[in-house]
Amino acid sequence: MALIVRQVIQPSEDELGIYSKLLAEAFGYAFFGGALNNDKALQEPMMSAHMNAALLENVGEVDIAELPDVGVVGVAVWFHPGHEYLDSDSQLNAGHNQVMTRLSAELQSWWKEFLETYGKLTDRVLGHGVKLGAYHLQLIGVSPVHQRKGVATALMRYIEAKACKDCVPCTVETVGKTNISIYEAMGYLVKGTGPIKTPPPHTGTFEMAVLLKHTEEQGSVE
Repeated sequence: MALIVRQVIQPSEDELGIYSKLLAEAFGYAFFGGALNNDKALQEPMMSAHMNAALLENVGEVDIAELPDVGVVGVAVWFHPGHEYLDSDSQLNAGHNQVMTRLSAELQSWWKEFLETYGKLTDRVLGHGVKLGAYHLQLIGVSPVHQRKGVATALMRYIEAKACKDCVPCTVETVGKTNISIYEAMGYLVKGTGPIKTPPPHTGTFEMAVLLKHTEEQGSVE
């Protein structure tokens, strides 16, 4: 069956609910688990927060991959050049702040510090303004039964074609050797890494990698 990838325009609440559930399932209901107090009830609201922020006018986009007779099997959330995730009060109030109110003060503090560290890391690694001038992948997930079947690659290629046309790069951050190798296989380059504090009550750090693909160069989406 032919996979169809498209940008969704003004999705309904029911459609967003389907996408949120798929994303949560793709991450095994453990996306930033410790930072969300391992509360599975917060997984779908957090996915919705990402999508709602991107769907604000001229901020970003939500792309889906569909199979005929199956439905949606993959979702990607991107931010367009000129915007970043949670760079405005409108974005914060599109779901993120509402999720934060359901967390302890300690975890809320962690999120604030994490977002600041995360922003400084990408600026340090890529250079000031590079991420802001790129298409940035904030979130991508594929239904568990359809993983490793080219769905994620198709979602990536869809936006990369736009980036190539607009003569701008694409960026993404990830954690773990497996995830890094997946992006490297798609032509992304690790530009650097940096430590991120582990969510409380644990101590220590984990390493986050920043990757970039030169989609501004002709043929880089092949």
